[in-house]
Amino acid sequence: MDHIEKNINIKVPVEKVWALISNLERIPEWAKGYVEKETITSKPRRGKGITTHEVGVAFDKPYEKDFVITEWIEKKRIVFESTSGWPWKGSWTMEPTENGTMFTYAVDFEPPFAIPRLKEVFRKKYEKLLEEWVQNIKNILEKSRRNYR
Repeated sequence: MDHIEKNINIKVPVEKVWALISNLERIPEWAKGYVEKETITSKPRRGKGITTHEVGVAFDKPYEKDFVITEWIEKKRIVFESTSGWPWKGSWTMEPTENGTMFTYAVDFEPPFAIPRLKEVFRKKYEKLLEEWVQNIKNILEKSRRNYR
């Protein structure tokens, strides 16, 4: 499986990062241009075992994918896996720092292509997406921080 990991320091407390990240239906706010809608499909709305259905456009192609939360450690970490489509596992980790929170978004995935060149192109595009997403998360949270001062 391929692995991509992106870290970013966000100048807000862990609680603020957690409030955004743990609200799964807010994913389209920061995964712009990819995720159009995230719907919680399970009765539990928070915690391990939540299932979601995601609809979006990936690299100019519409997609739908289902996920399950396999780990939920309050204000620290969420791990999720795909239950449909190509194999995919991701995690969001939050660590307090002196001036805010270190946020890490990591993914392990098997690209849905057999041709090595296509896999590499996909990986590079996906890596760029993750960079954009962690930056979007930072921008949303730090902007809201400035608005409340």
